[in-house]
Amino acid sequence: MSFASNVNYYVCAFDSAGKRIGCDISSCGPDDGKAADIIASAKNKFTDAAVVEILTADIYNQYLAGYVRDMTSGKPIEYVAPEPTAAEKKASQADVVAAKYEPQIAELKDALATATLAGDTATVTELQTEYTALMAAYTAELEAINNG
Repeated sequence: MSFASNVNYYVCAFDSAGKRIGCDISSCGPDDGKAADIIASAKNKFTDAAVVEILTADIYNQYLAGYVRDMTSGKPIEYVAPEPTAAEKKASQADVVAAKYEPQIAELKDALATATLAGDTATVTELQTEYTALMAAYTAELEAINNG
């Protein structure tokens, strides 16, 4: 992916993971005598930056396309998302279980309210039994995720 620009150079700041945290247009290239002043100014502006450097527009375009800075080589590389942690995987599984049970729980609560208002004690008792069984199944699935 390439972006058309009339700008030749950019000064870019990167965090310690190589993600771009800010950029400005640079009036000169990295080998120009004014480069040190431009970099110093950017360091003052982007105080969390681990690295600040002047880049060509072509390299800058790679960062716009989602690349990150390889903190060893200083070159743009494709971003690879980290694997989810065990906690993130469990949370995702719990979300799936919740999506399965929550509509059923809401439906039972609505039916229970309607039966209660109607004074239908037999249906209320039946719905309470269903609700208890559903909540037990829901809890068991969540515990299996947390203990697994």
